[in-house]
Amino acid sequence: MLSLDFYALITEHSKIPAAYRTLSFMSGEVIYNSEGEGLEETNQATSIKLFPLYLNPRFISDKTLVINKVPQKKITGYAIDIKDTNNIENFLAQEYSKSFRSNIRRLKKRLETCFTISYRMFFGSISQNDYNDYMNELHRMLTIRFGQRNENNDILNNWDFYFNTTFELVNSKKASIFVIYENNIPIYICINHHFNNILFVSIPSYDIDYSKFALGNISIYKLLEWAIDHNYSMIDMAYGTLEYKRRWSNLIYDFEHHILFDKNQWKQRIFSALEIKKIQLKNILKHYNIDDIVKKIKSRRRRQNSPDITHQVYYNIEELHNFSTDNISVVDIYKSHQPGLKQMVFEFLYAQKAHIKMVEIFKTTTSGKYVIKLKDRCFFAKITSN
Repeated sequence: MLSLDFYALITEHSKIPAAYRTLSFMSGEVIYNSEGEGLEETNQATSIKLFPLYLNPRFISDKTLVINKVPQKKITGYAIDIKDTNNIENFLAQEYSKSFRSNIRRLKKRLETCFTISYRMFFGSISQNDYNDYMNELHRMLTIRFGQRNENNDILNNWDFYFNTTFELVNSKKASIFVIYENNIPIYICINHHFNNILFVSIPSYDIDYSKFALGNISIYKLLEWAIDHNYSMIDMAYGTLEYKRRWSNLIYDFEHHILFDKNQWKQRIFSALEIKKIQLKNILKHYNIDDIVKKIKSRRRRQNSPDITHQVYYNIEELHNFSTDNISVVDIYKSHQPGLKQMVFEFLYAQKAHIKMVEIFKTTTSGKYVIKLKDRCFFAKITSN
């Protein structure tokens, strides 16, 4: 039996299995027909997982083709269904509450108040040198981020595939790379895949020192702005539950598993029946949360067998009323190797609503102790880590 991942095919390869004649949104808007870049036909029984249910499939006309659809439990996708609009502010007012809109504007303004921020979307053109730099930086961000969460990550496990394929996809407008810069230094990088008028947010990551600034929310805002300007119908933020996805989604969807076989082929009938039973059994186990128990056991084993590459950092900041430059020296936080220093300073900027150029950081003779000078005010800061 041939096994296919529909979601991976449409995103990472811009391909559709041959049995699908058309794909359309539930509104009726057709986004694919079999004259597009479908996969070659096969005479095997085919198991196709992760078909998103915001799409309505129409299959090829074949009297011998049998199609079984089985729900895939506990896999939830998140998307933004873009209504007819050419203005992001109108769309936000139409789809989101006043408090949500105010919070997004506040987050974006706070980031741009504290740093010199710029944004760039690479779509249709990127140099090899730029591509290598951004992909290497994204890999570093992902490694640190998932090390911090102590989670296994399929992207990192298959990094060579993404590195070797994404360059051509970006230059052929089947993928894009979105970057947020702080003073021309990437602090957020996201690989997106494109199929017709759907933008798939596929591989995002960020510099964890900027965690306070909710870069994921700001990225979705900028991607939504770009998608509206380029007449896209949907932003698909993929499956996997995260808080910012829930808040942005106006379409939460499920997945189906499609099993296709030739009813005149007895071997295909047997293999397909077994495949259906296997999927149904998985759904039963998920109903009783057996999958969650397995995940916890695997996570515990990873913690035991893998070194922790991150450290929990704690800090305390108190205002000073007397300040002397004796026995202290100016420190460049971007070159410092002190764990947690950048995070501490950036969270200080967030709280003070101050730009990075407005502060000076001084290092004392005692390890982990600093003085932060903001205009005519000074603060004593102490960093500790486990």
